[in-house]
Amino acid sequence: MIRIAILLLAVNCAALAAADELRFVEQELPTKLGVGYAVRVLDMNGDEKLDIAIVDSKRVLWLENPTWKEHLITGDQQTKSDNVCFAPHDIDGDGLVDFAIGADWQFGNTRSGGTLQWATRSGAEQGAWKVFPLPADPTLHRINFADVMGDERPELILAPLKGRNTDGPKYAANGIRLVALSIPQDPTNEPWPETLITDQLHVAHNFCATDINGDGRDDLLVASFEGVTLLEREGDAWKSTKIGAGEQERPYPERGASEVKRGKLADGGDYIATIEPWHGDRVVVYTKPKDVPLRSLWKRHVLDAELKWGHAVWCANMDDDADEELVIGVRDDAGDNTRRGLRIYDPISAEHGEWRRYVVDPGGVAIEDLTVGDLDGDGRNDVVAVGRQTQNVRIYWNKTQLDQ
Repeated sequence: MIRIAILLLAVNCAALAAADELRFVEQELPTKLGVGYAVRVLDMNGDEKLDIAIVDSKRVLWLENPTWKEHLITGDQQTKSDNVCFAPHDIDGDGLVDFAIGADWQFGNTRSGGTLQWATRSGAEQGAWKVFPLPADPTLHRINFADVMGDERPELILAPLKGRNTDGPKYAANGIRLVALSIPQDPTNEPWPETLITDQLHVAHNFCATDINGDGRDDLLVASFEGVTLLEREGDAWKSTKIGAGEQERPYPERGASEVKRGKLADGGDYIATIEPWHGDRVVVYTKPKDVPLRSLWKRHVLDAELKWGHAVWCANMDDDADEELVIGVRDDAGDNTRRGLRIYDPISAEHGEWRRYVVDPGGVAIEDLTVGDLDGDGRNDVVAVGRQTQNVRIYWNKTQLDQ
């Protein structure tokens, strides 16, 4: 059993006396990575078990549950190093999952570089998948499929990190081109129509696709220098609302927000979780006061300032109660007693900024990305983390006692 340090953040200790504590058991997988840029869990082979798919710097692979045998999706010669992001979807309609993949990652090059492609296993079941190119902007950094048009056909959303032809520290000359690519009838041979969502945001590190306004189509929450921006489609146009202030007091480029996810609270309300500022050292949650509309600034709560370079955010129920916990990956050590690794925050009174923090396996993984899912079918969500400097993959098996 791995040791978990617990910190009460602005909480009445007596109120927590009866609470079940989160408990995890770690498993180090044999797979060794260059840089584990991104990870997802999904059923890759139709056996109703969640497998692990990983974007590594020079390959994309998946690990088969429960043996964790490696399977190659793309190899070193099929994309330009580094691979940086991916998104799963049945692109060609053959009933099998495909992947869109962002590669040729060049952090400082806003003038060239950045490739996008999609990979299908059709006709390549025993080896690397077939790869087909798509157009992309420099510094392509995050992608995901989401139904932003409301036509029940997910589009591929592309988010570069920086605007084309921009320079630090403000990267202000051009905003990023956040676009949606529609999948054509013949995705191999036909162009993918492009819809511009916005070009008004700067240094957008990540986005979250979620139907936050309940209209049946996905909205976008974008973490950028501007903070957290809600983008909603209205007719043929997009409405932009800043709902999270972000860090705006430090000098550039330490601005705004860096990661973003939406979580659910026990009262049915939402919270929005971020790392702030860009590549930041704060875990931040936004809650919407009940007397203000969705399209307004939400209340900002700093949950944790004892970290360096938070780099992954997820929201999921980890203990079978009525709300979703906040799962954070920290990439770097801030000191001997403030280590990189996994942290989980359990909402106690979220609207007042009261959360319970668990520090899990400090130093174990320099977390570049993480994801959550029930890998063993026991009804508990587990965590999968992939490392940068540590170049490893670990599963954190959830052994929390659930209410019967």
